[in-house]
Amino acid sequence: MGLPRFRRYFAARTISLAGDAMLPVALTVAVLQEGYGATGVGLVLAAPLVPWVALMLFSGVLADRIGPLPMMLSADLLRLIGQGVLASALLLGHASLALLVVMQVLSGIGTALFQPGVGSIVRDITDDVQPAIGLLRTAEATVTMLAPPAAGLALTLLDPGVVVGIDAATFASSGVLLLFLRLPPRHRAERKNGRYLRSDLVEGWREFRSRRWLWMVIVTFGLFGLLVFGPFYVLSTATITERHGSQMYGIAVALQGVGAVLGGLVCGRIRPRRPLLVAVCALFLTVPQILALAADGPMPLLAGTICLGALGRSVWSVLWSSTEQLHVPKAVLNRIYAYDVVGSVALLPVGRALAGPLAAIVGDTNVLLLSAATALLGCAAMLATRQIRTLPAAPALSSTEQANRPAH
Repeated sequence: MGLPRFRRYFAARTISLAGDAMLPVALTVAVLQEGYGATGVGLVLAAPLVPWVALMLFSGVLADRIGPLPMMLSADLLRLIGQGVLASALLLGHASLALLVVMQVLSGIGTALFQPGVGSIVRDITDDVQPAIGLLRTAEATVTMLAPPAAGLALTLLDPGVVVGIDAATFASSGVLLLFLRLPPRHRAERKNGRYLRSDLVEGWREFRSRRWLWMVIVTFGLFGLLVFGPFYVLSTATITERHGSQMYGIAVALQGVGAVLGGLVCGRIRPRRPLLVAVCALFLTVPQILALAADGPMPLLAGTICLGALGRSVWSVLWSSTEQLHVPKAVLNRIYAYDVVGSVALLPVGRALAGPLAAIVGDTNVLLLSAATALLGCAAMLATRQIRTLPAAPALSSTEQANRPAH
């Protein structure tokens, strides 16, 4: 089963995830303490997303060529250097906005290098792939809920630079654990030339364009990243931290994790015949949190609606992911997934970066009302698309496909 190897990887992954979950809280407090305001928060939080999006389509090819483990070790080294330099600068009182942004760009490059291995390395360290992935996901959800309030509590006692330094230490620990991870030599994949890469990307694009339900959702989520999720993340982070304290912000993020877990439990009990129809309806639950923040609601209302919004997004995510995997041919699924991720998050860093300046011009409330209107109209547009409303849970199999279907 390779249990010692799995334990080593599990420890490495969980430790680094804990640091990642604490980092946004520490960065937000650090940026605000340095006097850069909501604009600075938006720029710093958006910075890692840019290289991640830019490298997403090609990082998987690089992992096939040199193996994921060297990339993961390089990623941990990059992120250790970036967060270590930033922690030192914060503790010494010399953290310029430019340095904050550059170090987070370096962190984003590391994340792009690390990510392919997350989806491929488990099968090489254990024979029980499904239970192993389930355990990793459970740990991820738990860390997401517990680490932010822990960061908020730590920030009541420690300087933000110390918390950023803890994040750097998690990458050092992860790298040491991965360094002693021995993988089979079959990770040395066959090299593929650039033309093959281009033709694969073109084929994936053709498959993507041929499915109206698919590209309609991706286009809508690209718009959501720019006008809904990007601005809400920045403005909610800055508003809750400034008006209610970093500890309350950590609690709000933890409640977001609770909502996500509840959404997953709901999806474990429902089997809708029209999953995307149900998924879009669940996505409407993200609107109340935007309106509550726009109305400057009390913290209990904000926390409750944030939890509700996370539940809706979780239901959406599970139903969307399962529909995508069942309706897209397996031969092109990875490429379609790459286009999905890039299309969905490409404008998210732009939305985060522009949220502060736009709010300074027209006010937080007007930006949030625009976000709420965009969310409502986007969901309505998806519901108006017939393929989204009527797409079944799984495609009908032809007689040939039924005969070739593997037994379970």
